[in-house]
Amino acid sequence: MKNSVKVFIFVILILGNFYCTSKTSPDLAIIKTLCEYTENPNNIDQKNPHFSWILESNIRGQKQTAYRILVAETDAAIAKNQGDLWDSGIVKSSQSNHIPYQGKALESNNQYYWKVIVFDKNDQRFESEIAAFQTALLEASDWQASWIGAGPAKEPRAAHGFFKRAKEQYACEDTVIHNGRSVLLRNEFSCDNRIKRARVFVTGLGHYELYLNGKRVGDHVLAPAKTNYRKQVLYDTYEVTTQLTQGDNALGLHLGNGWFNPYKKWWRPYRMQWFGAKRALLQLHIEYTNGETQIITSNNQWKHAPGPVLFNCIYDGEIYDATQEIAGWATPEFDAANWQPVNIVEEPGGELVSHTMPPTKVIEEITPVQVFKPKPGVLVYDMGQNFAGWAKIKLNGRKGTKVQLRFAEDIFDDGNIDITSNEHAKATATYILKGDGSETYESRFTYFGFKYLEITGEPELPHIESVKGCVVHTAFERTGNFTSSNKTINKIHHATVWSQKSNSIGYPLDCPQRDERLGWFGDAQVTAEEAMFNFDMPLFYRTWFSGIRLNQDEATGDIPIISPRPYIRDEGVEWSSSYIIMTWLHYVQYGDARILAEHFDAMQRYMQFLDSLATDYIVPSGWIGDWGSLVEDWKEGEPVSVPTTFYFWNAEILAKMANILGKTTEAQHFTDLAAKIRQAYNKNFFHPKTNDYNDGSQMANAFPLFLGLVPEAHQQAVLGNLIHNIVEENDGHLTTGVLGSKYMIEVLTQYDRADIAWLLATQTGYPSWSDMVEKYTTMCEFWTLKQSHNHVMTGSIDAFFYKTLAGIR
Repeated sequence: MKNSVKVFIFVILILGNFYCTSKTSPDLAIIKTLCEYTENPNNIDQKNPHFSWILESNIRGQKQTAYRILVAETDAAIAKNQGDLWDSGIVKSSQSNHIPYQGKALESNNQYYWKVIVFDKNDQRFESEIAAFQTALLEASDWQASWIGAGPAKEPRAAHGFFKRAKEQYACEDTVIHNGRSVLLRNEFSCDNRIKRARVFVTGLGHYELYLNGKRVGDHVLAPAKTNYRKQVLYDTYEVTTQLTQGDNALGLHLGNGWFNPYKKWWRPYRMQWFGAKRALLQLHIEYTNGETQIITSNNQWKHAPGPVLFNCIYDGEIYDATQEIAGWATPEFDAANWQPVNIVEEPGGELVSHTMPPTKVIEEITPVQVFKPKPGVLVYDMGQNFAGWAKIKLNGRKGTKVQLRFAEDIFDDGNIDITSNEHAKATATYILKGDGSETYESRFTYFGFKYLEITGEPELPHIESVKGCVVHTAFERTGNFTSSNKTINKIHHATVWSQKSNSIGYPLDCPQRDERLGWFGDAQVTAEEAMFNFDMPLFYRTWFSGIRLNQDEATGDIPIISPRPYIRDEGVEWSSSYIIMTWLHYVQYGDARILAEHFDAMQRYMQFLDSLATDYIVPSGWIGDWGSLVEDWKEGEPVSVPTTFYFWNAEILAKMANILGKTTEAQHFTDLAAKIRQAYNKNFFHPKTNDYNDGSQMANAFPLFLGLVPEAHQQAVLGNLIHNIVEENDGHLTTGVLGSKYMIEVLTQYDRADIAWLLATQTGYPSWSDMVEKYTTMCEFWTLKQSHNHVMTGSIDAFFYKTLAGIR
């Protein structure tokens, strides 16, 4: 770096996606085997799953020269090196990622065993441990279960699947049955023989909890992850062999609203869409030691009753009445004579897909660092960290006492919570005590973004025994960590990681606290690289990309700018282009060409849509632009050159994708298109006399430099203008918004001016990353620090720490 400040950097890249050596590395060892990115997965829905493995050695220059994969139905066969389903033979190759299964057809709900044998540079042979994978339900015809619920068998359904316009909403208000109370579903069955293996496939909309013989099954929360339910519904797979008993058994499901059955106050295209009353689907497969099988399904024999959650809403919170709990309701001894028969209800409409990405879980519990008593009867807990999740409280009080929990990111000087950043979300949980000693409460069907928790009681505050913060996010593995001698850099990294966790709850959302929590594309675009350095993200993003593809407008090919959500037309090429940019980045990071093949056709259709928008290869501006820009008199949609720049970038990426997929005609088409856009872009937006683009702002000059749009003869002059704007005109500060703050840092390092990137990264005062992290423990939406204080998008700079400061490229 020119004029660089010395900084000591320590980077940990945990095995999974990155290589590191151990203290006792052998000549060669296979230390991890993966099927579809996962060790010993139980829910594979790919008919030709991919195998990968990670090697470790203490010998310089060691390498794999060949491999052999064996797959069988028994571990005994694999132990004897017999691949009765597939024996790849010895393949001369150094490849150790994404080797597709090419054996006999796999069956649904089956367990398979495999291992890999590799050969090193001296042709010495090394074997992996025996690994396993289990399939989910591979065919739609495998489902015998019916969708059940307490709602009506038939409900209003608009042509496009949801109430898209206000007049549709109002027309249906009287005919739609909306019940905010949770629903309990149960059924009993008998296992007449000794149980060998049992697995359940289940989903419940909006969210569900599964019980078997009175105990929770699994540790998933807020399941399943949000999707456009008219296009795709995710189901979970659980191993339940040890929870079943020979004899009588009982299944129970507890259903909440989630995103499927929101309150009418939130029925707006932008925020929430109403899909129907709560419903569930379940199929339990049992294998007995005598060879017999049994399938238990959700059907009209099930019964329902109201649950103890009186109110539940993603935005507003929930009310849990412990006096309404029904003891033993999911046990076979329970008397359900007063329960009502369920209805067989309509399917949501979406394809059933196995929930193969890591589930959402309570990842850790944190202890408050401070407690305030701003006034009598009010306790305010400082959790020490802003995060997404909920509070877990243990308390003791009289029956019927109401305890109210309010969540906030900020606090006033007097110790009272400041709920400003929640905007219209009530973000409140209420617990009604049953009064039988110590009781523990935590939320079930909602979550909050908060650092501060206020607890009050009615008619009085009961004794609070303990308070914990439950940190909730997708359970992806942490794969990277970064620390240096610079405290500001460390704080930025810390805040970015926490914001990434907070905004990964089944999909990449923008913020966890206010009445939004939506999958905005731009936020995900600029932080994807950072996320892939910090966490194991391939399945998380693959699931999200699948939903984007399904949400594509059938008529025009347009891509939405928010997902998961039904398609709604919105101007924002710089946002919707994230679909192409992130899919390409996924391939670059993980090397799985399937992701390109699965999405290429949809991306071609999207480019045809952009072609239709363009006039002489210039795309008109929309309403987003460099969101959050600090350029004086900035208006939404500026710089107006941005959409055309993304049009060019998309064409370049699609040319690369086409070449990888062997689509030579398409590759040439997009190469030619990129050249035409480049010419039109420079003609319309470049000012050769001043060597500026568009309005001469940091974003306007940085982005074309980043993408190589600037004519070679003018590159240094444009770069000089950019640096002059940063250093001289803005005293070493940025004026960029969401997009510019990512790509300006990239281009500065690209042109060997990491010293200026370092200046921006460590700059103090407003506006700066330092200004943000000195006040908050997560990243903020805007440099002004107004509104949300847990938006990950300003954390895009974290990739610079890994790529440039640590030199990992």
